[in-house]
Amino acid sequence: MFTRKLVGKFYGPIIVFCLAIASEAQTFTTLVSFNGTDGQSPYFESLVQGPNGNLYGTTLSGGADGYGTVIEVTPAGKLTTYSPCSVANCPNGLMFGGLALGANGNFYGTTNFGGSNGGGTVFEISATGTVTTLYNFCSQTNCTDGGYPYAGLVQGKDGNFYGTTSSGGSAQSGTVFKVTPTGTFTVLHSFCSKADCTDGAMV
Repeated sequence: MFTRKLVGKFYGPIIVFCLAIASEAQTFTTLVSFNGTDGQSPYFESLVQGPNGNLYGTTLSGGADGYGTVIEVTPAGKLTTYSPCSVANCPNGLMFGGLALGANGNFYGTTNFGGSNGGGTVFEISATGTVTTLYNFCSQTNCTDGGYPYAGLVQGKDGNFYGTTSSGGSAQSGTVFKVTPTGTFTVLHSFCSKADCTDGAMV
């Protein structure tokens, strides 16, 4: 009998479904139940699996400082967390979006607030928890580079990461941006730049 593990989208505990193919038998396993100090309200995007086989994701709140955590979970359910505001003034940002696994084995993501300008960050985090801030949003006058991203990142075939912000840009209605793995940042589009915002706004 062959089995397949599926990781469900989650808002509370981390769950794993084991579905027995060609059989009606199903096994439900809870890997982690958050208690607040290790995070709460896991981000609604799926977990990503690292090269070491462990699962990585984020929570929107909880943790040592109340502003969310980056989480690592082994297949056996051992949980390790990193709190973004463990350093004064939250230089790495706070309130994480989802994570993207980079080709180099590190993880990349965004924070909704914090950073040097308060408008969120793009960050890189290694599997051992070393965090590097790649870009601080609202670095340009009037946040023309965008600010307060909610969504995570995707890595393109060119090796760069792409994402969106919910505000800022030339029309203060959000942006689409590109950032290299070393932090070179480019605004690709400012929303609401067309008449009547026919190109959309506030993604």
